[in-house]
Amino acid sequence: MSIRFLFFLLSLLLITFLGMPQASKAQTAVSVPLDEKSIIANKATVNYPSSVNFQLELDPSVSIVDAVLTYNVEQTSCLDVSTTVPVEVNGPLLEWEWAMVRSGNPPPGVDLWWEWQLTDDQGQIYNTPRQSLTFADERFSWNTVSQNNITLHWYAGEDVGPLLLESAVAGLALLEDELGIELQEDVTFYIYGSSADMQDAVLYIQNWAGGVAFPEYNTILIGVPPNIAEDWGRSTIRHELAHLVVGKFGQSCVGGHRPTWLEEGLAMYAEGEPSGTVTSDLEQAIADNSFDPLRSLNGSFPAHGDDAGNAYNQSYSTIKFLREEYGNKNLQALLMLLAQGEGYDDALQQVYGYNVDGLELEWREWIGIPSRQVPPTPTPISAATIPTVVPLAGPGNVPTPLPTVAAPGPTTPENPASGICSLGLVPLFLLGAFSWRKKKQA
Repeated sequence: MSIRFLFFLLSLLLITFLGMPQASKAQTAVSVPLDEKSIIANKATVNYPSSVNFQLELDPSVSIVDAVLTYNVEQTSCLDVSTTVPVEVNGPLLEWEWAMVRSGNPPPGVDLWWEWQLTDDQGQIYNTPRQSLTFADERFSWNTVSQNNITLHWYAGEDVGPLLLESAVAGLALLEDELGIELQEDVTFYIYGSSADMQDAVLYIQNWAGGVAFPEYNTILIGVPPNIAEDWGRSTIRHELAHLVVGKFGQSCVGGHRPTWLEEGLAMYAEGEPSGTVTSDLEQAIADNSFDPLRSLNGSFPAHGDDAGNAYNQSYSTIKFLREEYGNKNLQALLMLLAQGEGYDDALQQVYGYNVDGLELEWREWIGIPSRQVPPTPTPISAATIPTVVPLAGPGNVPTPLPTVAAPGPTTPENPASGICSLGLVPLFLLGAFSWRKKKQA
């Protein structure tokens, strides 16, 4: 073997070796817990419901050049993603404010957690222990009662809490026993002594709202003055609880939606026996045949007056018809199909054999009022029925961008492929060189 050939082989091995990623360069900093002695203070100060101020104070001997804060609230979500924000480093005190006026605020009782990731001037990454707190509306001294997975907090009126809890438990029993719609997770109520007190606890709420539900937190806030707790409070807490329970029972992450008449009808049914006002209004509407088309109640209800009352009463009567004529399991099946993303008409067709208009006609016959002329249901547009459009000009010549050559990835014990692939070329080169040498000698 000539010196020239040996030199060729050594050069080839050297080039291959230099092209391989080096183990020392592949090492990345590993995050380690920060020594607690280096932490002077790690806290979050809540100005409920407006903001949360996060502060981390370190010993001046710790030289930090980069800081990242991660925080999140405990909730039910199809995609639960923590919030991560870079925080400017100007000395040993790190500070960042979560301004809830930009995002809206969680209700009281929700847990918040946070942690910091820090990088020093040597490139070492540290993490702080995870901290947590519970949001609280500290304007009031709350009393608490619980039963059957329902917890209720209140502060105004000595008997308001037990009274409303009893009503909520009864409403839940009606949903579960008569409709088969079961509670999926624990529910928490905060009962404020007035609508104004409740509104002050929630950002971006209408000034006419008497209550608000937070389904992702299983929490409901209602303003109930003690003097109307016996009548309005009892029915309202059952109504709002039904919304939450039905929502969780038919929860969907694929865009499913329940028509408003179904949502509100179930909530009214959960209130128990209809009041005298509801009964008399229904009788009058039946006598006058003054109901709206059921399809018009798929969306928003009228906001005020008799039209609003008629919409709620018609929804209640429709649910009563479906339950008494077809039973609970069909109602449950309808909720599940809607949760899977089926449309109103398709879901009703699969369960009951008719669409929204057909349901209305059946219900009208059941309550004893004349049928009405139902216009044809618009046919959904499909992609196949849309004509193609001739382009205004022919396709243009678009230059293909040059490919971006990625730098070779680091060789690590977990991912050794890059080093193995580079080394695997050496025998091929040697084999080629040896074959070239044999041919030359021949």
